[in-house]
Amino acid sequence: MELLSLELNENENHEMFNNIKIITNMEESDINIEIVSSDEGNIRIRYFTDDKINKREYIEKIIAKITKLLIEYTKLESINFLKENYCYFDEAELSAIIEDIEDEIDNDVKIQLIIKNKFKEISERSNLINLNGFINFRLKFIKLYSAQIVERCIDSYLMKRDYMDFISIIKLISDADETSYDVVNVICNNKTLQVYDNNMKKLTYISNEEFAAELNNKVAYNETVINILLSVSPKKIILHEANLNNGNKEVQNTIEIIKKIFEGKIEICSGCKYCNLLQ
Repeated sequence: MELLSLELNENENHEMFNNIKIITNMEESDINIEIVSSDEGNIRIRYFTDDKINKREYIEKIIAKITKLLIEYTKLESINFLKENYCYFDEAELSAIIEDIEDEIDNDVKIQLIIKNKFKEISERSNLINLNGFINFRLKFIKLYSAQIVERCIDSYLMKRDYMDFISIIKLISDADETSYDVVNVICNNKTLQVYDNNMKKLTYISNEEFAAELNNKVAYNETVINILLSVSPKKIILHEANLNNGNKEVQNTIEIIKKIFEGKIEICSGCKYCNLLQ
């Protein structure tokens, strides 16, 4: 019993054709596949089974595979749009943006459902579907979607690049500053990060408006903690992680900034008498 047949042409869409293994490797042993090709580059993939009872289940599995192929096609469309329209990025920058694009599309449940439902709608009308035609007429919106994804990922990349550049500058300034403390402790107390000297005396807020202004719109962080550390410029920072609130985004962002700025000066404490006192 035939479940579904697909037709596609290698010459119309090389990239999709190159990923054909996605739809020709079925884990389900009761689904048989027959592949017939012609000299013109046309290929027909026929799915069939002897198990009539589970027909609906098998069709759903085939459609899931086809959806995966079309998601890969969407990624390639997005990457092509990036390379054609933003040629001023170097290879390293392109690689970083492409990784973001692929992650965005992989995690976009909405686009996956749209593609799946559009294909399912066609499959309910006919057992024979031309994939090239389906893409050209039913997935026209993919080009616009790809452009939006690319632009969003570029914006995100540029923000991250600016953030990392600024962190690097601050790190250089911090390294050059004269050290006023040998050791300071960063510990979570009352659900917020606080800074203490070697005798566990709390250090107070010292303003650094320039740093705050640069980071304020880029990431949520504890401004006070960063300003204190930059002001005292310690030789070593003991980071007490035993009682950190891992669910607090501000805390996690602040820890990340500390590790970047004071790289090489961080000592991790996984539990001590001070950690126990503040739990």
